[in-house]
Parts: sequence; structure tokens; C-alpha cells
Amino acid sequence: MAKVPEIRPNNFTEYVAEVERLNSRGDDPIWFRGTGKSSYELMPGLYRHARKKTVPEIAKLERDTMIRFRQRSIPFSDKSLLDDWETLFFMQHYRVPTRLLDWSENPFISFYFAVMSAKFTIKRGGALSFSEDAAIWVMDPVKWNRHALNHQSFDGGILVTKDTELIGYQPQTTFTKMNNHPVALYGAHNSPRIVAQRGVFTIFGQNLVPMEKAYDDDGFPPDSLQKIVLDKSILPDLRKSILSYGITESVVYPDLDGLAQELRRDFGFEA
Repeated sequence: MAKVPEIRPNNFTEYVAEVERLNSRGDDPIWFRGTGKSSYELMPGLYRHARKKTVPEIAKLERDTMIRFRQRSIPFSDKSLLDDWETLFFMQHYRVPTRLLDWSENPFISFYFAVMSAKFTIKRGGALSFSEDAAIWVMDPVKWNRHALNHQSFDGGILVTKDTELIGYQPQTTFTKMNNHPVALYGAHNSPRIVAQRGVFTIFGQNLVPMEKAYDDDGFPPDSLQKIVLDKSILPDLRKSILSYGITESVVYPDLDGLAQELRRDFGFEA
């Protein structure tokens, strides 16, 4: 059993150097997921229910949630949801719990999410104080998929919804017929935010454990998953760095909500 490797850069420059090192290892793309809490597990919203913890309960929860969303979303959107996959990605966009976990192809977008979503208090004089480290998870989606699907002798790469390997992961499929491990896939770019954030996804199967535990338990390749930990003591400087490079709220969220968030921060209403 191998623990997920951890990297601890001391500043933004070292983070960029680490990204360049990762990208130089080969031709496989690298995906990133930023989180404001280093302790936050790689597990989708559907599997985080406070009471429903078994596979049959989660299966029913997904089915009921999707049916309710289809029934009640009609007055609020003119988008025609052609199939269950489109419904799933649309639900994820609006933060309805699903089996999807968001990643990004852009290391700076994920860095933004990590440092800007970290919780802080404002000390006297305006300095920010953070209580927990942030993190950026790094995945090689090709190596991950080949191991996750090695029982099928899979030697492909990143999946798309029409691939036969994803038939068992389709929404509202009987969970006991699903594969165990999450797999990496490209989803529908059905919103400007997904486009701006270079959004990509993993979709989970019937194994309800986080990705890092699956990595530990099931012999995934050493470089298929890594964790870059951002120490809480340097988070104030890291926030300044990413904002100075123009990765701001209105870039990550290209709409009026993003602009409003940016203006609140610019004019000192961040508390």
C-alpha cells in the first residue's frame, strides 16, 4: 500500500516549477483540482450524504435526485437536456450532488480555487490568518484510467460519454453493474464557466471510498495521483501572486456573479 506522494512548494515560483516538471514527464495531459482544505477528500457530493452510506441508498438517491431535477428545472432553463449524461453535467454545474468530481486542465485555475477558497479570519490591521493548509491534487488521467479499467485490458486514454467503457457508469445505471473505480472523462461544456475553468471530470462507480484511498489500497501507478500542499503560513502571499497574474473572480466566473465577487474583494468587502 503506497501513500499519495506530497509536494510542498514554498512560494508561487516553486509551484510553477513543479507544474513544469510534471508536464515534462511525458505526453500525457495533467489534471488539477484545488481545494481550500488540504484534509478534504477526493469524493463527489453524492457520496457525502450525512445518512445514506450504502450502495443501494446512494443508487436510489441519484435516481430520485435526477428525476426531481428534470421535473422541476423546466421553468428555469431553456436548455434541452437530451439524455441523462447532459442532465448529470447540468446538475453538477448548479451544484446538485452527483457522482462527478470537478478537475481542471489549467494549473492556475486550480491554484486559484485552492488559495481563494481557503477559510481565513482578518486580524487587526487587515492581515489574513488561515487555520488550515490548502492543496492542489494532480492526476495523470491516462495512467489512472488504464489502471482503473485494467480488468478490461483498457489501453486508451481519457474517456468521452459515447465510449463503451462508460456504459456501466451511465446515470441511473444499476450500481452493482458499475466498475469499482472512478474514471476520468471529458464532459459537456454546457456553460461559460466550464469553458473558462477548462473543466474536466472524474465519475465514480460503486466503490464509495475517496480516490486517494483507492490509490493507497489498489496499487495505482505512483505518478497517477499526487498532492501539492500549500502551507497555511504562505497562503496570504499565494493569494496575492495568483491575483497579480490576472487570475481573478471575473476570469474564473465570466458572468455578473464573478464580477460582483471581484468588486467586493477589490473594495475591501471580503470579510
